[in-house]
Amino acid sequence: MHWHQESRGLQEPVKLEPVKAVLGYLKRATAEINIGHLLLILFALHLFALSFPSDTSNGGGRVFDEFFYVPTAQDLLHGVPSNLEHPFFGKVWGALGISIFGDNFFGWRIFYALIGVASVWVMYELAKIFFSKEKALFAASMLGFETIFFVHTSLLLLDGPPILFGLLGFLAYFKGRQYLSALAFGLSILSKETGVFFLLALSLYHVWASRRSKSFNLRSWRRILTFIAIVGLVVGLPLWTYDSAYLPYASSVVIVQPVVVINPAANLTITTTKTTTNQSGLVTNPIQNFEYYFAFQAKFVGCGQINAWNCYPWSWILPINVSPLQYFVSTVTVKTSLPNGTVTSQIQYHPIDWQGMGNLVVWYSIWLIVPIIGWKLLKRKVGEADVLAGCLIAATYLPLFYVALVSHRVEYAFYLVNTDPGLALGIPLVTAFLARGSEKNERRLLLLWVGAAVVFFMFYFPVNPFAFR
Repeated sequence: MHWHQESRGLQEPVKLEPVKAVLGYLKRATAEINIGHLLLILFALHLFALSFPSDTSNGGGRVFDEFFYVPTAQDLLHGVPSNLEHPFFGKVWGALGISIFGDNFFGWRIFYALIGVASVWVMYELAKIFFSKEKALFAASMLGFETIFFVHTSLLLLDGPPILFGLLGFLAYFKGRQYLSALAFGLSILSKETGVFFLLALSLYHVWASRRSKSFNLRSWRRILTFIAIVGLVVGLPLWTYDSAYLPYASSVVIVQPVVVINPAANLTITTTKTTTNQSGLVTNPIQNFEYYFAFQAKFVGCGQINAWNCYPWSWILPINVSPLQYFVSTVTVKTSLPNGTVTSQIQYHPIDWQGMGNLVVWYSIWLIVPIIGWKLLKRKVGEADVLAGCLIAATYLPLFYVALVSHRVEYAFYLVNTDPGLALGIPLVTAFLARGSEKNERRLLLLWVGAAVVFFMFYFPVNPFAFR
């Protein structure tokens, strides 16, 4: 009996050797992963996803709002004003891709994929100001594997460019490059009016930093006014140029009238139609552009047929009735039949499945990030990263409550994509708080969190290679 116990004691370490070897390998592998590897992986995933659908003949192959923005990119190349409800700069990348690579799926989307990858890189550089390289890499991963962000930077949609330039604006700000920061924030707004949210986040942070350092003086006010002037010029001058070159109108009415043509020689009477477009309200300056943006958006009130999960901003962070919009779904039906033709089974697959589904592993982190930042504020233990994450979340998310409750404007879950950088920055703050000084526990929490995010991301990846039959 004694010998048997000793034998077991000798065997246990042998059994643990493979486990230790695997853990050791994973530890070495994760230690060697850097931002370059992450960017290459994401770019490869973008390249793979953007080719589905690829049949763009006869106006096909467009996903979700590409039905609006692809023609607008084409119009930009032909000097035709269109899609005046958003600034033109966010659609320039589609026009550039079409001019270089052709009017096809690759030309439409390639520059937006590059913008998505570049945004993750800038997120890493920004996070590195506050965190170690390892934690900054985790923050960048949270943005890169956020499903809505990935989807909206794999297609010709407008949400990627304002995020990229907004992050560049913050990076330049913390590097002490005031004028470059103002330029970047101006380009963010010029890409899409939601860029104003990032400028609001910077304003909130700057007020906190100035009060903390007690640096409000005449010189600081001059710098602020110069900053505002640069942003205004970067937004205003290109809009003015666009209005002068393209001559857009605020409204147009298409009138179709019947026309009767009589040919007495042939004893024929032909009825045809005449189409006349009456345009009014010539837009000539940036102020009129912004008036049109807000007037156009104000028309979309009441949820109508939009499901509640998409319509209200508080629904996006609640695990109740999650129902994403279907952007583009292809269906393949596989039937199994008996020799006599009787169908015994019928299975449907979705090889291409673009959905407006956020990565809930990232989105639901708001329930931890906000209380922890609030607790730190009360205890006066808040740091720069805490305040920046809080400002990003507040400035990009809270205004949507006003829009929903006061303006009654229809909203969509993908609007939360602008909050992604704040959440990505906030997750390492949460893990540091929960680990309470244990570097090993903090790393485990980060690995677990990013692992769960990647699993969720793959589950909602827009292309399922195994479903092609």
